[in-house]
Amino acid sequence: MKRTFFLFLTIVMSVMARAYDAKIDGIYYDFNKSAKTAEVTPGDSKYSGSVKIPPTVVYSGETYDVTGIGWCAFNECSGLTSVTIPNSVKFISELAFFGCSGLTSVTIPKSVTSIGGAAFLDCSGLTSVTISYGVTSIGYEAFRGCSGLTTVTIPTSVTSIGNAAFYGCSGLTSVTIPNSVTSIGNNAFAYCSGLTSVMIPNSVTSIGGSAFSGCSSLTSMKVGARNSVYDSRDNCNAIIKTKTNELISGCKSTIIPNSVTSIGAGAFYNCSGLTSVTIPNSVTGIGGYAFEGCSGLTSVTIPNSVTSIGSSAFSGCSGLTSVTIPNSVTSIGS
Repeated sequence: MKRTFFLFLTIVMSVMARAYDAKIDGIYYDFNKSAKTAEVTPGDSKYSGSVKIPPTVVYSGETYDVTGIGWCAFNECSGLTSVTIPNSVKFISELAFFGCSGLTSVTIPKSVTSIGGAAFLDCSGLTSVTISYGVTSIGYEAFRGCSGLTTVTIPTSVTSIGNAAFYGCSGLTSVTIPNSVTSIGNNAFAYCSGLTSVMIPNSVTSIGGSAFSGCSSLTSMKVGARNSVYDSRDNCNAIIKTKTNELISGCKSTIIPNSVTSIGAGAFYNCSGLTSVTIPNSVTGIGGYAFEGCSGLTSVTIPNSVTSIGSSAFSGCSGLTSVTIPNSVTSIGS
């Protein structure tokens, strides 16, 4: 839904994009005359090649600090190959580099404190991103669809990773989440199919739904030993809510511990590498779409402890040839 909204917003912004104040040395700007600041903005033509944003610009005899990259500033500039962002820039707005498929690398300076939603959405040619210390939040869908991204450094200044921030970054093989991060949004790393391991630090207190769904290469999922909300007990290669004993995220090598009482919604969603699973007698509920899209799963035995199976729990399990539903089950979703 949010992605659809952004695409609609892109069209709206492209219509509004003509309202720039001036074009100086090939770059379009909006000026805040009282604050003496300037913001890079879309113009009448697309940016291409290498663009170097200056820290200051002179307009009508006055000097302005370039402090921001505005909404849709480089929107769908597929010919843009590189951009230099100066230390004067404090923010990168929503959709700033959306669809810049020719952009291969970017360094975000330490002056920047926030990366807006969908800022680098669908920058498919982007292979590396350096985020300097100073950024505190990575917005929703910030790097969604950056399928060529192989490496990203998240600094210890970051406290939140937004919904779908790295969704579909299939080239990403490893990521280090620093101990400063407290929240990981819904689908934050979904469909990062090249990701092989993930470590949740002690600082994380909130993990959104399907945060690692579709990460088909994941074999290791660990939680810091001093995390107060989540754990990966018994080397289970899964993420479990400590207080409720609910397994919220698993991978193809997960062994569900006997202490788990429920398998959360979307816990193994699109885990195509999962071939077998043993559900222990401690489990009483299987959440909605818990095993949806697990095409490698060939059989499953549901123990007598289970009373409910959620909607679409095994939808799309095309390899499933047998399933045993015990007498204890009183509710099966659509």
